[in-house]
Amino acid sequence: MKQARLIVSSTVLVLGLFAGLPATTFAVHHGGNRCTDRCADRYKIKKDACDLLPLKHERKICERRAKEAKNDCKHRCH
Repeated sequence: MKQARLIVSSTVLVLGLFAGLPATTFAVHHGGNRCTDRCADRYKIKKDACDLLPLKHERKICERRAKEAKNDCKHRCH
């Protein structure tokens, strides 16, 4: 009885692995656009640098320029 239970549980485990394999490979290969992801990463870095500015109006100008740079970058991706 223990051997039958062991065979059934190992078979279910193997089938579960094979069923989940295509879903994970699809998510890895089609997870997003590298170009737009790079643009977003650059934007976050620039925006974090803007947060260090002490004056609010200078900070807003910096954030606006960072956003414009991100949009320009995204337009070059297509």
